[in-house]
Amino acid sequence: MTTPSSIPPGLTPDQLRALAEARARGAKIRRAITIAYFDFWSVGIFGALTLLGSLLSFSWPGLLVGIAMVTVAIVEFRAAQELKKLDPTAPRRLAINQLFFGLTLFTYAAYTLFVGLRDPGQYSGILASQMPPELADSSMVGSINDITKLILILLYGTLALVAVTVQGGTALFYFSRAKYVNIYLASTPDWVLQAQRSGLPL
Repeated sequence: MTTPSSIPPGLTPDQLRALAEARARGAKIRRAITIAYFDFWSVGIFGALTLLGSLLSFSWPGLLVGIAMVTVAIVEFRAAQELKKLDPTAPRRLAINQLFFGLTLFTYAAYTLFVGLRDPGQYSGILASQMPPELADSSMVGSINDITKLILILLYGTLALVAVTVQGGTALFYFSRAKYVNIYLASTPDWVLQAQRSGLPL
């Protein structure tokens, strides 16, 4: 619903009705904008933390993932701004950005899982260090390796699944918003579109 503070002064009843109808039509677009801004903040924060952690631990795979996540966040913010200005190409950019993000996470999960299963010893040492000394002896090495493999499969298998389902689903959501933007542009008076592109809330 249009609030009094967001209504330009001097509008006729017909113009006010057109504005209210436009706002109702824009609900699905506003939701996409909200999700895009949420993605920007969440991916940006986790990307910065990943970068910091990777620099401290000298992990080049983590560093690449961190750079990719920060890049995804920047693209998400810019595309959200474009969608806010009713750019009909913005949903496609948002969708492709999510596909890139999903591919990045899936590749990282697959790489880490491959390396870990091939040589679980590098991770087993970390697990053994958390166990009581009397349990972490040489007779337990085989069991620790098996536990390590199971943890790796659960952790990075879940990450790969999230990359496919969440990022893939979000990409499909953004792709589907394009038709709503086109409908909105075709059904909304030009003066309303110009006002919204100039800063009037969608």
